[in-house]
Amino acid sequence: MNSSQQQGIECSADIPFRIPLGSFVGWAMALLCLVVAPFQIAAQEVGLQLITLHVGFTRASFRIVNASDATSAFRVFAQTAGRKRGYALDTDAQVFDNSAACEAEIKKGTINMAILDSWDFLGMDIHQVMEPVFVSVEQGSFLKEYLLLVRRDSGLTRLADLRGKELMVLEGKGGSLSRAWLDRLLLEQHLGAKETFFSNLESAFKSSSAVLPVFFGSKPVCMVDRSGFQVMSELNPQVGSNLVVLAVSEPYVATITCLSKSGWTSPRARQDVINGIAELHLEPNGRQILTMFKLEQVVPFKEEYLDTARKLRAAVEIPSKKNAASLPNTQTHSEP
Repeated sequence: MNSSQQQGIECSADIPFRIPLGSFVGWAMALLCLVVAPFQIAAQEVGLQLITLHVGFTRASFRIVNASDATSAFRVFAQTAGRKRGYALDTDAQVFDNSAACEAEIKKGTINMAILDSWDFLGMDIHQVMEPVFVSVEQGSFLKEYLLLVRRDSGLTRLADLRGKELMVLEGKGGSLSRAWLDRLLLEQHLGAKETFFSNLESAFKSSSAVLPVFFGSKPVCMVDRSGFQVMSELNPQVGSNLVVLAVSEPYVATITCLSKSGWTSPRARQDVINGIAELHLEPNGRQILTMFKLEQVVPFKEEYLDTARKLRAAVEIPSKKNAASLPNTQTHSEP
C-alpha cells in the first residue's frame, strides 16, 4: 500500500479533513464528496436555502474506520457541498448497530439517504418510503461474483473435501451475500451449516489477507470476490496460476444507494443529490475520488439488478430439506 492510500486523500484546500481509506465507508464519503468536486465556492451564506441531509448506514459498514471520524467527514463535506449548490446544508449521519435499527428510523421518515448492503435492503420493509437509485461500478461491472479458492496442488476438488477445514472469509462490501451464497451451496449438497462444516471461519479485511495464506499453504481455502482475486493475479501471476476456483457464485449487486421518496425540502433538492451522484465520474476531481475507492462510476439502479440476490434470499429462507430438493445446481467445478 502506498503512502497516499495509508493516509487518505484530501478533498480540497477548503476542506481540512482527510478521508480514511480501505472500507465501505470510503464509498459513503465519496458520495458526499460528489457535489464538492465539480464546483468552485461562489454562493454567499446569506440567502441560502436551509436543508439537512439525514444519512443512515449500519455499524457493520465501519469495520476498519472509526465511526466518529466518518460522521465528522459527512458533516464537513455536506456543508461545503451545500454552499456550492445553493444550500445551507447540514448533515445528520446516523450509525446503526444493525439493519433492524436502521430500518426503524427509515420508517419513521428520519432518514433521506441510506447506503445499504443489498442483502439488508431486501430484508427491510421500506419500499413504501425509500427507493434504490444507484449502484456502483467496479472493474467494469456493478455485479460481484464470489469464489472459493484452493491451491492447485491441494488435492481439494469437491466442496465435501473442505469438511473440517478452516475458511478465510473476506469481509466488506457484499459480505452478507457471500456468506448466504455459501449457506446455499452447503445446503444444496446436504453438508450442513457452515459453522459446523468448517472448523473455523476467520475474517479477513483485505483480499491479500484472505488469498495469500492459501497461496502460501498455511490455510486450505478462502472465500473472496472475483475482482479482488483478479487484481492480485495481475500483480502476481503466480497467484492466478497456483490457485483454482472450487466454486463460483452467481453475480450479485453488493451495495445500493437509496433515497427517500419524501421528506425533502423540495423536489429540486432531491434531484440535485441525484444529479451530483450521477455526474461524479465526469469531473477530474470526481474521477480521482472514485479511483481512490476502486470505483469507476455509479449507474442508475434497475429492478432486475436484484434478481439474483432475491433468489438467493428466498433460497436460504426456505426450510433446508425443501430447499435442497428444489434449487438448481450451483457451479462447483474447478476453473482452468
